[in-house]
Amino acid sequence: MQLKFKGLVAISIFTLIALISIQGYLIYNTYELKKKTYTIDARNAIAKVYLTKELDSVMWLYRTDFLENLNAYENGNFTEKALLTALRNKTSEINPGFLQLFNDGLAKEEEKYNVKFKKILTSVELTDSLGVTNEVYNTETNDTIILLGENFSQKEALLINNSTWQDDQSPIKLNFKSSIYMNITDWDAIMLKELSGLLILSSLLFLFVVSLLYYSIQNLMKQKRLAEIKTDFINNITHELKTPLSTLSLATKTLTSEHANGNKEIADNAVQIIERQNTRLQKLIDQVLQSSLGYQEIQLSKETFNSSIFMNELLDDYILSISSEIKLQRNIDSTGIPIEADKFYLSTAIINLLNNAIKYGGNELTASYGIDKMDSTHYISIKDNGIGISPKYQRFIFEKFYRISEKDTHNYKGLGLGLYYTKQIIKAHGGSILVESEGNKGSVFTIKIPII
Repeated sequence: MQLKFKGLVAISIFTLIALISIQGYLIYNTYELKKKTYTIDARNAIAKVYLTKELDSVMWLYRTDFLENLNAYENGNFTEKALLTALRNKTSEINPGFLQLFNDGLAKEEEKYNVKFKKILTSVELTDSLGVTNEVYNTETNDTIILLGENFSQKEALLINNSTWQDDQSPIKLNFKSSIYMNITDWDAIMLKELSGLLILSSLLFLFVVSLLYYSIQNLMKQKRLAEIKTDFINNITHELKTPLSTLSLATKTLTSEHANGNKEIADNAVQIIERQNTRLQKLIDQVLQSSLGYQEIQLSKETFNSSIFMNELLDDYILSISSEIKLQRNIDSTGIPIEADKFYLSTAIINLLNNAIKYGGNELTASYGIDKMDSTHYISIKDNGIGISPKYQRFIFEKFYRISEKDTHNYKGLGLGLYYTKQIIKAHGGSILVESEGNKGSVFTIKIPII
């Protein structure tokens, strides 16, 4: 059973991980597909705008200026640094007009998102008449020169294309390389909006599967615990029945033996044993039958009576039934506020708690009664110095047939019905029962019944 349960849990967790992986994969692919689709659309829009006559004429302004400066460089009137400085100045001059035309062109293309564009200089190589090539500029070793467009981070940019402008009409041959980049502003926010429906659906599906898995595991654990409890109950009731039945068998044999013939004392003793064991069996059967009742099915015959007197009389009678080695102290509030309850059932509940305290090692008990003004209830508490209850078991102890299976409580026999039945009685009165306990430090059970 244990192995089967662990196997089912492992399979469930593996299935959940697989589902999360599949969902993640599908969302990622959808994201990449949308990104690719939109990137293509943006590229096409940029290409249409970039290739217009208006923009081409603006770009020829810096090209013409650069060629003029290149002639000055050839004649020795310009240095390489001055050549690049003049290029920067010219592009800065014409860039505002270029950006205006570019953005107007994008608007005409009905581009729905904010797309930024830039054209940067990649390298400039000059080759003289002797075939000697001089690299005047390289973007990897120099500050970036933006020819046209807006300045934005290269990390956020998408490369559209690389282009080369060559001019070999002058003695110095020119190899002018540039790259075009674009950037979609707030790309992550855009994609989140685009995928919001899918993300919400995936999240709901994930929560549903997790909830279903949680419920299934909880149900499996409950079934496993119930199976263990039933097995324990069968073992315990078998043990409880064996003792009186064996005793009855021995007593019956005694009655039919030769020693009992003509010996009234032996016969009477055997009859008394049979009566006691018969009573024990009847109580055991009644306990099992009573435990089948839920709090809704318990028929109360309520009456109003003095709670203090009731508690004192109950404890007086109980002391007579227990060993003198058990010390029972009482702390009874004598205010005399009446309580409305069923005397028989309430007595049964209190006696069950007292018996339970003694059963689990308590030899010093304190029974208390009073009024809790904070929540307007009668409270009855039974405190003991027994073996206590570990916190991890406290939420189970009121379940039907439940018995703590720890080694320190293994030898304490019972059916696991007393506390369950007690709780049903108190719930039928509209009250509650609480436990405070630590291992080896005793326990305190507290009954609370509303003041009517």
